[in-house]
Amino acid sequence: MKIKKIRGTVMNKFFLLCIVTFILTPHHSAGQELSAEAILARIDDNMVYETAYSEIDMIITIGKRVIEKKLVSYSGGVENSFIEFLSPARDRGTKMLKTGKVLKVYFPSAERVMRLSGHMLKQSMMGSDFSYEDMMETAEELKKEYQVKLLGEEIFNDIACYVLELESRDESKTYFFRKIWVDKEKFIGHKVEFSAKSGKLLKVMTVGDTQSFKNRYYPTRVTMVDKLREDSKTEMMIKNIQFDIAIPEGTFTERNLMRR
Repeated sequence: MKIKKIRGTVMNKFFLLCIVTFILTPHHSAGQELSAEAILARIDDNMVYETAYSEIDMIITIGKRVIEKKLVSYSGGVENSFIEFLSPARDRGTKMLKTGKVLKVYFPSAERVMRLSGHMLKQSMMGSDFSYEDMMETAEELKKEYQVKLLGEEIFNDIACYVLELESRDESKTYFFRKIWVDKEKFIGHKVEFSAKSGKLLKVMTVGDTQSFKNRYYPTRVTMVDKLREDSKTEMMIKNIQFDIAIPEGTFTERNLMRR
């Protein structure tokens, strides 16, 4: 199967999902100031992969209630991703397929495939603090839809970070502003604030753990807090991840959604 190179996104691809990125630029020399665009490009440089397979634990906490889900994810090309839930029993067999701008979900209880669009994409994904819309954005779309500027530098969790602000060119965007704290050494986004045009804070995403994979760093624990949901958070913990692997033929097809 022919594989295309892809770019990582700002915490948007579900859980891999999770750091805004743009085009690649060369490494800067010592003492040279980085522009906001160059910082985002360095994130991309760190996050580039051709294909990926991951096994993830999703832990949803609502007050004192804790819900644990297990899933596997395949990514191949900037357009394609496939997710299957393995547990709990009520979610087992639920599958999601993203091809381009189309998101389809298979619900085994109804034995049907549903295409999600419009307001449906803004709904909670499987009861989590992530929305379906959160996993739909691509790096190229973000590049076109947001203007970026460097606000300065701050210490976040004892880590020296660049602070970037992205402002949408589209006034209808749910996340009109994004504020990102980027590790100055590893070029990982450690925190992202998502806000409405009014300035109201909607969601906050933070990276808890990172690991080194073949001379690059990758987030392995991501927490999303939906500020519009009371006492709620969702953690995505990557238990196993493999990059640049062969993806089984037919993975990114509707037929695979309904395969048992």
